[in-house]
Amino acid sequence: MKSALRILSCGDDALRLVTSKADHRHALANALLKSGAWREVVVGRESVTVQFDPADLSPATATELLRSAALDVGSVPEVEPPVVMLKARTDGSSAPDLALCADANGSSVPEFIEKILGSDLRVDMLGFAPGFAYVSGVDPVLHGGRLENPRQRVPAGSIGFIEGYLGIYALEGPGGWPIIGRTQAQLFDKTAQDPFLLSPGARVNIEWD
Repeated sequence: MKSALRILSCGDDALRLVTSKADHRHALANALLKSGAWREVVVGRESVTVQFDPADLSPATATELLRSAALDVGSVPEVEPPVVMLKARTDGSSAPDLALCADANGSSVPEFIEKILGSDLRVDMLGFAPGFAYVSGVDPVLHGGRLENPRQRVPAGSIGFIEGYLGIYALEGPGGWPIIGRTQAQLFDKTAQDPFLLSPGARVNIEWD
C-alpha cells in the first residue's frame, strides 16, 4: 500500500504528496492542519504540499509522518464537507460576460445558468491570488476559455467561468476569467481566524438572481 503513495521532496523543508482523489486531498489537508505538526499545508489540484521545520524533523521523519497521515485518512469514513451558500447577481455590471458565455455554448442565459445550477460544485483549491477559489464540478458540456484581454480590475465577489470550473474572486484584482456573476457575500474577513469564507473541500451552492 505504501507504494501507492508518491511523496516528493520540495527542497530541504517541504514535501509534496501526489493524489488525484479530491476527497482524499481535502481530508488529508484538514487532518494535517489540525495536527499542528506542519508550518504550512497547501492543497493543489493533484497534491498536498507541507512545509516542516528541519530543526525539529528530519526529511525522513517528515516523510513517514506524512505517509502515515495519508494512510490514516484513507482508512476512515469520509467527513461530510461544509456547504457554503452564495447569492449571485447577474445584471450587466455584475456579469459582463454571461451573455457571451451562454451564446458560445448555443444556450440562452437561463439555460446556461441552469446547467451550472445542476452542477456538483466543490472548492478544489485556493490559488492565483489570495483567497481565489477554483470551484470544480461545472457541467462538462459547457465550454469556454480565458479572455483574450485580461481585466486590470475585477471586483471582489466576481464569479468567473472557464471550462470545468468557476473561479471566485475573494479580493479585487486583475484577472482573465470571463465574469458571469457576482456575490455580495463577505468572502474575506481580516478579523476572522480563517479570513477566507471558501476553503478547499467545501461544497458551494449558488442562488442566481
